[in-house]
Amino acid sequence: MRKISVIILSGLTVIHLLGGAALAQKQSVAEEILGLLRAENKISEEKYQELMNRAKAENEAREAGVEAFRRDPVKLIKDDRSLNWLSRFSFFGDFRMRHEGIYQDGENARNRERIRLRFGANMKITDELLVGMRLVSGNIDDPISTNQTLTGVFNRKPINLDWAYIQATPKEIIGLGDIPWTPITLYAGKFTNNFYKPRAIMVSELIFDDDLSPEGLAQRFTLYEKSEGVLRSFQLNTAQWIAVENWSSSGTAANHDAWVFGGQGAMTLQLHPKARLTMSFGDYYFSRSNFLAQARNTNNQLKVTNSVILKDGTVVQGGKSLTPGTGDKAFQRFVGGFNIVNWGYQLEYDTGYPKWPLTLMSDFAYNTVAEGGGDFAVWTGASLGATRNPGDWAFSFVWAHTETQAVLSELSYSDFGRDGGTNLQGPFVRIDYMPLPRLTLTLKNHFVSYIDRPAGRSNSEVYRLQLDAQVAF
Repeated sequence: MRKISVIILSGLTVIHLLGGAALAQKQSVAEEILGLLRAENKISEEKYQELMNRAKAENEAREAGVEAFRRDPVKLIKDDRSLNWLSRFSFFGDFRMRHEGIYQDGENARNRERIRLRFGANMKITDELLVGMRLVSGNIDDPISTNQTLTGVFNRKPINLDWAYIQATPKEIIGLGDIPWTPITLYAGKFTNNFYKPRAIMVSELIFDDDLSPEGLAQRFTLYEKSEGVLRSFQLNTAQWIAVENWSSSGTAANHDAWVFGGQGAMTLQLHPKARLTMSFGDYYFSRSNFLAQARNTNNQLKVTNSVILKDGTVVQGGKSLTPGTGDKAFQRFVGGFNIVNWGYQLEYDTGYPKWPLTLMSDFAYNTVAEGGGDFAVWTGASLGATRNPGDWAFSFVWAHTETQAVLSELSYSDFGRDGGTNLQGPFVRIDYMPLPRLTLTLKNHFVSYIDRPAGRSNSEVYRLQLDAQVAF
């Protein structure tokens, strides 16, 4: 009987190996084996009938499954509700390889290779709720860069949590289902900057570096949106970002948190069938900015070029990178505060050549509570072309001018000059080319000098050259 069992199991194994060819026969291999065993009197009639009934049932079930798969190969997966959760996910990301050279007369040149990896996912919970996350490379203490320098004798490189947030778009649930657009978007957690920033290929990083991922709460209210007419959209963007939590077990009243409160209006106008203008006006208030100055005492990745007051009362003029001392020589607060009024525009023009759209943009900032002057900043530029398909080119130019107290240096453009900050000015030029789908090659150079030369510093021009290869996925 043991031999019979082995023979039957061997036959069933052959069925699985032969797959569709065996299923196409009118009689399965198992049925044929049982017939041979019966003819040679090696199996009882009772056992034969029992095993034959089972073999026929399994054979019919397999044939039915093969036929269904032929009619609709994905139907079985679609009907399996246990797999529905997979369709709720969407993934995105990019990888960039960069060669960067920083050159200045009278200063040591620096050449380095850097990588940037960003990978994120959204999970749709309902039609009005999703959870998002993103992992990035870079130094965990640097809020405005996701670049990772290749060095350290091949050591491991860190991956950090950059986004982790809930996004709600309440509409039907609050009785706004008749509105054809999404009127309300709410964010909570750590997320991308929700304020509109003009761009001409290069996005404005005048106030906030593009790598900044704020934390706290943010809202977008779309009051109007149409695909025709002069007024195309009007939005209000607001934010309550928590910058520093200050807590002490003593519970003293002097411990308060530092916040960034912001509001912005953005309007898009179709001025002409070939010309579209987007304008924005905003105000960003940095509450208790002294805690942002003090954060530099323990985090050397933060860039401070704004003027500061030390704990012993000494005033240290900004305009260059400042390093705190210890004890009474540590940073106590900035000389002035930060309430930044911001306005900008982006004008897009259809040249009649699909590969060569023209864009003009400007972004302005004025710090209304700065002390000692140096309270104005501007980015203005233009671009021609766009890299949408292989073979496309794009050219762009920006002039940047950021005075010492105009913006908070810890959060503004990290690649300005040698290592970011304020009291800097100069043009940036950029060329993009797409040789393959999703692969973009970029050459970008900065020509930067001080606005007001700090004592003991050279004001020769800094050339910051970046050669990038970026793949989006």
